[in-house]
Amino acid sequence: MATRVLHQLADSLEFRSPLAKKLARLAALGWLGFLGALGFLGFIPGWKRLFGFSGLSGFFGFFGVAVWIERIHRRNTHSAS
Repeated sequence: MATRVLHQLADSLEFRSPLAKKLARLAALGWLGFLGALGFLGFIPGWKRLFGFSGLSGFFGFFGVAVWIERIHRRNTHSAS
């Protein structure tokens, strides 16, 4: 029973829409922005070179867009079948 629940959870978290997958990959650039922001703390030597990546933090917003596109995609494919 536990594996069935895990499979349902994994199936609900997966992006099926091609556009949502692309936006989720683009949102992964936000991690570089997070690492760039860690350079401001100054306790990790050499990370000050990552300051330029801190501007990429806005890419995290593409996760929300990808989720909405995925919801619309699932609703349209569910109603068509």
